[in-house]
Amino acid sequence: MPVPLYKPQLAQLVKEPPVGDEWLHEMKYDGYRIGCRIVHGRVNLISRTGKDWTNEFPEVCEAARGLGVRDALLDGEVAIVLPDGRTSFQDLQNAFTGGGRRGLVYFAFDLLHAGGETFVKRPLIERKKELLRLVGKPRARSRIRYSEHVVGQGASVFAEACRLHLEGIVSKLADSEYRPGRHGGWVKTKCILRQEFVVGGFTDPEGSRQGIGALLVGYFDHGRLVFAGKVGTGFTVAVARDLRKRLEAIEQAHSAFDPRPAGWLGNHAHWVQPTLVAEVTFTEWTGDGKIRHPSFQGLRRDKAASAVRREGAAALPVRPTASRAKAAPSPRPAPTPIAQGRATIAGVSISHPDRIMFPDPRLTKADVALFYERISEWMLPHVQGRPLTLVRCPQGLSGDCFFMKHSKVWAPAALRRVSIQEKKKIGDYLVADTTAALVSLVQMDVLEIHTWNTRVDNIEQPDRIVFDIDPGSDVPWKQVIESAHLVRRLLETVDLESFPKTTGGAGLHVVVPILPRTDWSKCLEFSRALAEAIERHDPTRYTTAFAKAGRERKILVDYLRNNRTNTSVAAFSTRAREGAPVSMPIRWDELTAALKPSSWNVRTAERRLSSLRVDPWKDYWTTKQRLSGHAVKALSHLAV
Repeated sequence: MPVPLYKPQLAQLVKEPPVGDEWLHEMKYDGYRIGCRIVHGRVNLISRTGKDWTNEFPEVCEAARGLGVRDALLDGEVAIVLPDGRTSFQDLQNAFTGGGRRGLVYFAFDLLHAGGETFVKRPLIERKKELLRLVGKPRARSRIRYSEHVVGQGASVFAEACRLHLEGIVSKLADSEYRPGRHGGWVKTKCILRQEFVVGGFTDPEGSRQGIGALLVGYFDHGRLVFAGKVGTGFTVAVARDLRKRLEAIEQAHSAFDPRPAGWLGNHAHWVQPTLVAEVTFTEWTGDGKIRHPSFQGLRRDKAASAVRREGAAALPVRPTASRAKAAPSPRPAPTPIAQGRATIAGVSISHPDRIMFPDPRLTKADVALFYERISEWMLPHVQGRPLTLVRCPQGLSGDCFFMKHSKVWAPAALRRVSIQEKKKIGDYLVADTTAALVSLVQMDVLEIHTWNTRVDNIEQPDRIVFDIDPGSDVPWKQVIESAHLVRRLLETVDLESFPKTTGGAGLHVVVPILPRTDWSKCLEFSRALAEAIERHDPTRYTTAFAKAGRERKILVDYLRNNRTNTSVAAFSTRAREGAPVSMPIRWDELTAALKPSSWNVRTAERRLSSLRVDPWKDYWTTKQRLSGHAVKALSHLAV
């Protein structure tokens, strides 16, 4: 019998998982649905819309040829598996543009044909037994893995999936035959809402943003494109720039939305042909039909824009008449809601939201999470794509706090993991690219966020240099200010612009944006030369020695922030100190004796940002300057 064409069965979204032992439940993978068709030993990968994706996943093709079967048709999903076992659509998207592919896996969950026999009329549970014989038990390094399942216990399986921050589960009638299309025998339950939307427009970036401000998205309803809201988070700087190029290529004069968005958006947005499809997560639909707390996950290539509809959760479908299962047993008790004793902020479930993280001002874990949600548009450009070192305080400021450099512990799904080669080992780091990721750090009880001077897509070439002006305990604030201005003047002698910020402590940072064209060693050599020039200028006031004893009246010009793997506190990060201070970017003309180092904390920082009309670092994002090869020599002979 010939191998049939791939026509996938689809799952219907439901509000809660089905009960009864007639259902089996699988993890919902976050990737691309793919049919693996083998004919006379030749492998083809087919998308759910019938497109040939063979060239996109050569690793899967090679693994399929190794199954030892001449003819077969498997159904499954291609995904990137993270170190903690979750799958990531964003990482899969990155794999198409040069990102890592080591975690690429084909999860096989059905077998429709093998060895000249077609199985579509056989019960699912039998098809899965044949599938397990073909691909074998799952192993950590297998490229093709059998998708395991749990029989019954739908509520418990779903609750556990949500606890582990998975996307959700897919539930299937164990004895149902395979029927292409959406018929009710397969249903899906999601922990967080997620679906495709059509991109109909975009806004320009403001302040420190680059590329785009937000995407305007919608869905088709009876032939018209209905506006569903704007998506302004979830983009790395590189993704935002790439999106801008793609969108400008399809820009048009009129809005495709019917009706077009009202107010400012309708008058200022850029409109595009409705051809791109974006995957978006969100927390809920509002009463006026808009999505709440959306986050961009990536563009989809496996679904036509014309096929995008609003996905509504239905009640459990009536059991198909084709099923041969016995009557369902009595329903099990409903699961305890996972939101009990929790708060949801930016789509992230916050445990112990009432825990006191700062005693004065009295700030709970929920307060800190809301702070990061509200200032995320200001903060994200400073942290996106950068490896993080974190300060965790599991009991708030009243308990023990500790630095966490490598991330070997559980972390919420919104945070990205990256592996970086260090001197003797590979380090596992977290990266925060979205609002949900910043809030997720709070869920981990993080009170300080420190960043590298590079981004993970160009890890060996810093895009900034940081000078940490660190005063001893007896140094007056006026001298700290004078020191920062001195650093600025020295930088100007080698044609480098710089930007100041408070640290949330007694010192200041002077930050120099540079084009990522210079390696770590050159940046460290330059920063050391400048620090030593200042020390030579007045050794009674300045030092480059890091021992605290004996320098109570001196200012340390810390150049080691520019050593590989070293970090500095991120702009807008809280500090694990009394008063809940925040590191704040400022203008040079603000840096006067009237400014106090403790001026900004969680409360006052929000008031400052809401009153600003212009980003104090607006020129930082457009400053294009190189670290000259002659700069070190010039500073070495400079008389300050």
